[in-house]
Amino acid sequence: MKIKTFKARTFTAALDLVKKEMSKDAVILSTKEKKGIVPSVEITAGVDYEAVQKTAQQRKAVTQISPNFEAPKPALVDEIKTEIGSLRQAIESMKHRGYEVDLSEEKKMVLAFLRRQSVREEYAMLLCEKAKDLDDIPLLISSEIKIKRHTGMKKAVMLIGPTGVGKTTTVAKLAAQAIKDKKKACIVNLDTYRIGAVEQIRIYSNILGIPLATASTIAEFKSALAKFSGTRDVIFIDTTGRNPRDNTYVKSLDEFCKSAGVPLELHLLMNANADDEFMIESYRHYRTLPIDYIAFTKVDEAMRFGPLYNTMVTYQRPVAYLTNGQRVPGDIEYPTVNRLAGLIVTKECCQC
Repeated sequence: MKIKTFKARTFTAALDLVKKEMSKDAVILSTKEKKGIVPSVEITAGVDYEAVQKTAQQRKAVTQISPNFEAPKPALVDEIKTEIGSLRQAIESMKHRGYEVDLSEEKKMVLAFLRRQSVREEYAMLLCEKAKDLDDIPLLISSEIKIKRHTGMKKAVMLIGPTGVGKTTTVAKLAAQAIKDKKKACIVNLDTYRIGAVEQIRIYSNILGIPLATASTIAEFKSALAKFSGTRDVIFIDTTGRNPRDNTYVKSLDEFCKSAGVPLELHLLMNANADDEFMIESYRHYRTLPIDYIAFTKVDEAMRFGPLYNTMVTYQRPVAYLTNGQRVPGDIEYPTVNRLAGLIVTKECCQC
């Protein structure tokens, strides 16, 4: 294994040096923070080039197909799996053991707390670099996240997101809030894929006393928007919930957005109870769309809120609102950055 120490003014700069020279396969073995007139950070990192190369060659041997291809023997497959598993465990062990070697006790407490909140490791380390102790974390988080300024909405607001995230209920909540704000609202439903969803939004529109149109084609969609744009202040658009990995579905959403013919806001809804990997993966598949804001639903069901922070920092989209329950109207909140920071840090209950 090749081991080297990198020195820079900040953790971020030192980490960049590690990645540049040793590649993404490097693991951090220790960190040291030096204070004084010219403060600095030292990172000791290592990379086992032979193990990485051997693993890559073995994977290639298993997956490569040629005219003379023969399936690998079960014993070889088991050996490769065991070796990969051992390598992964070793790397994780070095990461968690090495990061904390030279941190102060206060920063060790910060790092341990952020890990418990499911804040991603690299983001937790960056926060540790800036924080003196736990009391600094809320302010640091507040400075890194954004919220939607509720000075008004565009003519149309389209909600998208994975299946089961709560788009239809959230459309009803937003429409109810618009009515409360003395605005004339209406709903356009694109979710003709599920009969139950159409009936649900129809019930909501009847209760709220606002018009509803359904559209299954772009022509019908454009016609509905043209009809309502002259008589309504805001048009809320409910969409079909599908697997975001379905590229055809995402492409069709893009075509609907481009055909709107009126100023459009696109809100991506994410389930606050989802884990970090699912949130990041979902956004990755939707990122080709012109997303303006993100919103988190089912906040009351979440156990910890680090994944919300990870998503906000990774994709730098303002948060439009949070939802907490099924009540319409009600159970919706337009948070401040301090409110979001408090939620992430303390897991306080959402009082919508």
